[in-house]
Amino acid sequence: MINVTIFKNSKLEYVGFELLGHAGYADSGMDIVCSAVSALTITVVNSIEELCEDDYSFDENQDDGFIRLIANSNELSHDMELILKVFVLGLSDIEKSYGDYICLTFKEV
Repeated sequence: MINVTIFKNSKLEYVGFELLGHAGYADSGMDIVCSAVSALTITVVNSIEELCEDDYSFDENQDDGFIRLIANSNELSHDMELILKVFVLGLSDIEKSYGDYICLTFKEV
């Protein structure tokens, strides 16, 4: 299962995320849930890197399916905030269809 934690600040704005695990929907290379989450996550990380000037921390470990990105400030640019909202919307839609393989939770940081 892919466990996704979305980090929120005290104003309930998204400030980052952490993913851990593999979906287990199908064999490696055939897993549509893992592919969807991976494509969405890579697009979000690349978009933040290319389009935003926000300072953030990033860590990953492909073997564990671990990715963590979190803003180093609670004040995000409009662009980063919007990208994170789109990410949560996409993940929520995947969870609605494949809830046995992805779990989305929210945590205030």
